[in-house]
Amino acid sequence: MRSFRLIHTPDLEHQYQVVRPDGLPDIPLTVFANDQRMSLAESSIKVYMRELFTLHKWLAGECSLTGEGETLLSSPERVRMLVLRYLAVEARCKVMNRPDQNGLKVVFIKQTDGTRINVRLLLAALKRFYDSLISSGYYLEPNPFIHEGAEALAKQVRRQYRDAVKAFVGRPPMPALSGVDPPSGIRLSANYFRLVQREWIPKTIDDPDFPVAIYQAGKQCKWSLREQCIVRTMFEAGPRISEILSLTVRDWAESLFLNRFSATSKGSHGLRVKHLVVSMATAKMYRRYFDDADNGRLSNDPRSLRLADVERMFRDNPEQVATIPLFLTSRGTPMTANHFRDYYWRPALRNAGIDADPHLARHWFVTNALRNIEAAAMDEVDLRRKKLELIEYMNWSTGERTLKVYEHLGREHNFLKRLNSIHREMAKRTRNFNQSRNRNSINLPATRVGRDKALAFVLGEDDES
Repeated sequence: MRSFRLIHTPDLEHQYQVVRPDGLPDIPLTVFANDQRMSLAESSIKVYMRELFTLHKWLAGECSLTGEGETLLSSPERVRMLVLRYLAVEARCKVMNRPDQNGLKVVFIKQTDGTRINVRLLLAALKRFYDSLISSGYYLEPNPFIHEGAEALAKQVRRQYRDAVKAFVGRPPMPALSGVDPPSGIRLSANYFRLVQREWIPKTIDDPDFPVAIYQAGKQCKWSLREQCIVRTMFEAGPRISEILSLTVRDWAESLFLNRFSATSKGSHGLRVKHLVVSMATAKMYRRYFDDADNGRLSNDPRSLRLADVERMFRDNPEQVATIPLFLTSRGTPMTANHFRDYYWRPALRNAGIDADPHLARHWFVTNALRNIEAAAMDEVDLRRKKLELIEYMNWSTGERTLKVYEHLGREHNFLKRLNSIHREMAKRTRNFNQSRNRNSINLPATRVGRDKALAFVLGEDDES
């Protein structure tokens, strides 16, 4: 079965057109895609539409098998049943229908190892989808993803809170913004479907040769200058792959085409809120890639722009280069993260026998940065300052918490390495015991533990933290 397609038509009134597998336009999805232009970045719209297309494709196949004529424009009850079936059967999620802590009967969803869709994005897209259709008059029922009892419950809880504060201090509660009263702490979800989030735990990569192994894998698969620039930026600057592939000429031009780039971050909606810094050798590779007429960007650019051309354009009017992407496909279109993963990263690593996601390069960068910070810090104040600088550079929204997790995993990793020496010493003692088992008594050397750091660590007799 052919898939739904999202077509960008910037010259038309509706700048996005959704075409069904049968070649006809899908009006509700087209309305939704265009409605989101006011609040979402183009990349976010494409991600939301991808999840909706997957659901629609499954629904078309499901209806052909069961003979049912249900659609996502059916009643809220039927829509919920369809989505519930999709999540349980197709997406392989665990679903539980039970009351929440406030007594609202909702559906809790938990992803499993077999889940191959982004459930959070799907639920967010569907909620927005119905909000858009309701405001446009294409759906005349209440939003199926909003619990019908949520509004009444919220009013009741807030009324009880006001009455309690008034009885205690003799006046109604003041807004938290005033600074008079603390925030109420009342958080009520109106969502009918609730995703039970898995806690995200960053992974540490302690192998100093990890980047070299990836570079060698790319060399064997004949990565071009483009792929080499992308991967070197991953390891040297620590960004997400999507942040690299959204770089424009202007992002680079602000450093006069040296080793610094302005970049977006997760949730910045296209705003440049941080900087990426690579080595000067990698910056030189970028310049070679840009002007290479055989295997570089110049060979794929429909406008045949050289570095000298964009330098002149930037001097005359910086906005001219704000929409020129740095990385192009062989068709001359902007390269996407999925395209890079599917056609360059995975084939190279599979050929080299390496199982690693591109995001592991970001984890490696942070782990390596922490190692260097701890080694270079002069005292606790300097260590604290350098860690805050790392948080600022990474632009983490929960910086302190994320850094603590990395530090915790780092300590665990160090202990596991020490365990290897402990196990070797234990095996050595076992061999010595077997060799001397014909003796009537066993004399343990009392001074040995004091000299053996590994065993002293296990017995709590070392002075290390």
